[in-house]
Amino acid sequence: MAINGKPRVVIWFVSNDGRFIGNAVNILERQFNGIETVGVTAGQKISVTDATGKVLPFIPLNEISLNGGGYDVLLVSGAKNFGMSEVVKFAKLINLDTEKLLGDWIVCIPGFTLDKYRQLQRSKLSIFSAHCFGGIMSNTLGLPFRSPFVNLFMHQQEFIKFLQHPHVYIEDTPIFDRIETSNTTAEAPNGYPVFSLGNVSVHMQHYPEVGNALKKWESRKQRINWYNLIAVMSTEDPKILEQFDRLPYGKKICFVSFKSDLDSAFYVSPKHRRGRENFNECAFDIARGILFYYDPFDMLLYGKKTQLIDM
Repeated sequence: MAINGKPRVVIWFVSNDGRFIGNAVNILERQFNGIETVGVTAGQKISVTDATGKVLPFIPLNEISLNGGGYDVLLVSGAKNFGMSEVVKFAKLINLDTEKLLGDWIVCIPGFTLDKYRQLQRSKLSIFSAHCFGGIMSNTLGLPFRSPFVNLFMHQQEFIKFLQHPHVYIEDTPIFDRIETSNTTAEAPNGYPVFSLGNVSVHMQHYPEVGNALKKWESRKQRINWYNLIAVMSTEDPKILEQFDRLPYGKKICFVSFKSDLDSAFYVSPKHRRGRENFNECAFDIARGILFYYDPFDMLLYGKKTQLIDM
């Protein structure tokens, strides 16, 4: 951090999508009482001016990697549509400090502070999710997948069984069961593979091919951080919530359509369902950032329900 406590920022323009960059800069300036914009970078030379009309110095990308100590934040503009993971992959190839990367849309998420976001990055969180919440949330926040629970779902009761003995199930070998054709997706229009994992089933609903689904499961399970887990599901059944709440996890979230005093219950009121018939979609809306009902940083870091809107 610069001597005056203001972060030194380089803005990396990866596309011409400028929806978030102005607000992101303003938010960082408010949080730190100003920032020091060191310069801008891109794949080819560009000319950018700040709010006062001053032309910001252009720094070629290959020089950024040689000057890692000259900035605190590499603010990425324009990566929202194709995902932060692709930026991270490229950054690694050219030896950039990936911990200093920060997507401009992430800064605009309610509840964001640079300190909380860096803490979340360093925590190496693994999300065990009964549905697509974990993968969507990781994409939204630019976090790597440290869990095999991506692009799949498990039925509620079977997910609870899994959570009761996760090491046993993870160490088991998935056995191909069938191709499910009754609930297809855009990614798997002809059906998706279902695997048996002991006495539970894993529905790989966004994988059209058996081999790839199995490969993803096996590779991602190697990345699990057993020292920092969060379990996530959603239900409209109070009995399922009670079973989930009894599980011995330090951080657990269950999105529910009814009010409850249980610690793991994250209530979503009917007025915020946005016409969703499938209640799971409410959890997906939270993960996508369509509506942030709860501070996602507090939620993932501490399992804390800091409400951002009136329920």
